[in-house]
Amino acid sequence: MRRHLPVRLAVCAALAGSASLAAVALPGGIATASPLSVTCTTLTGNATSQTISGCTGTGAITADAGTPPAHGTSLVSTKTITWSNHKTTKESYSYTASSTANCPSVSGYAKLLRETIKAGSKVVASSNDAAGMVGGALTGTFCVYKKGSSTILVKNLGTFKI
Repeated sequence: MRRHLPVRLAVCAALAGSASLAAVALPGGIATASPLSVTCTTLTGNATSQTISGCTGTGAITADAGTPPAHGTSLVSTKTITWSNHKTTKESYSYTASSTANCPSVSGYAKLLRETIKAGSKVVASSNDAAGMVGGALTGTFCVYKKGSSTILVKNLGTFKI
């Protein structure tokens, strides 16, 4: 058994050397890069469009949402945000409605509902898009208020991510 010890050590050294060589030889970009995103502080508007502002993060660059703090306008009918740099972010989302207990009061408005973006909601491709943000998850909670029979106000509850 002792006479095979040098052979075993040589084999172990060769295996260890080839494993470390393989680790060095593999390109670092094999894993896909995470989509860029922004975390925003303000969303306010009505049932058809909202203004988004105070956005910072990896997507707050000229090629995507615009320089920080990025801002834009969200259109509900097309689920599209047009950023201040004229790039667009097309979204695919759905909500879960819940109690308005955590929504702050707004003078002149009644609390209508609280909506939380469902898991699986994300940024999808569109023309002239903020390409680096495609595939990013959407998160956030929004309070919806009503005034009279038809005036709707939508505001974020905490920060939200695009």
